[in-house]
Amino acid sequence: MFAILKIGGSVLCNKNIPYSIKWDNLERMAMEIREAMDYYLKREEKLKLILIHGGGSFGHPVAKRYIKNGRFENMDSGFWEIQKAMRRFNTLVIDTLHEYGVPGVSIQPSSFVAFRGKEVHFDTYVIEGMVERELVPVIHGDIVISNKKDYKIFSGDHILPYLSKKLKPDISLHASDVDGVLDLEGRVIKCINSENIRKVVKCLKTSEKEDVTGGMYLKVMEAYRMGVKVLIFNGNKRGNIYRGLIGDYSIGTKIN
Repeated sequence: MFAILKIGGSVLCNKNIPYSIKWDNLERMAMEIREAMDYYLKREEKLKLILIHGGGSFGHPVAKRYIKNGRFENMDSGFWEIQKAMRRFNTLVIDTLHEYGVPGVSIQPSSFVAFRGKEVHFDTYVIEGMVERELVPVIHGDIVISNKKDYKIFSGDHILPYLSKKLKPDISLHASDVDGVLDLEGRVIKCINSENIRKVVKCLKTSEKEDVTGGMYLKVMEAYRMGVKVLIFNGNKRGNIYRGLIGDYSIGTKIN
C-alpha cells in the first residue's frame, strides 16, 4: 500500500495560539500511523507513506506579518522567519513519529518547488528515493520563490494533489478538523464528482480561522481540478487516521 496523508495544521495546533501544539492529537497521529504499518505487516505487506502537515499556529501567523495588500514585503528577513517557524513545527512532528517507530525524515518544499508563471516546478526525485528506502518523507507548507522576484505560500493543500497526481498513490488522505465537506445544513457530502461539484462550491467557505492558504475551498478545488481522488475526513476523531490508511472510505468525503 502506498499512501499520501496530509494532516491539517488545525488538527495538530490551536491556530488561535501561536506556536501551540495539540500534543494528544500529535501523539495519536503517530500511534495510528504505527498501527496502520503493523496492520499491513501482519498481512505480509508494507505501508509506504508520505506525510504532509500544514502550517498550523507556526507558519500562518508569521507569514501573515509579511503580507501587505496581498503581496509579501520585507522578505530579506521574512523568508527565513517563515522557514524557521515551519522547521520548528516539522521537527516536533518528526520527533514524535520516531517515538512510535515511524522513520520520518524532513523535506523542505522551498528547496524543490518554485513557481514559473502559473506553472509549478515540482521535483519529486528525492521524495521517491526516500519512499523506496522505506523512509517516511515529512513535507510541510512553506514559502517558495515565484517569478518576477516574488514569493508564494505553497501549502499542504497544494502539496497533496501535486504529489498525488505525480506519484499516483493507492490512497490520498486529507485529515481536516471537520467530518468531511459539509452541505448548507451541516451534513457530510459523501462523494464529490462532476455531477454535484457546482452545488458543492456553493457550500464551501474560506476558513474563519487564521489561514493564509484558502481553507476548505482550496482543499476541494485543488483536488477536483487536478483530477486527484482524495478522502477528506476528521483527523480529530480517534481511529480515523488508522481507518483511512487501511482504506476505509466511509469516514468522510471522497472526491472522485
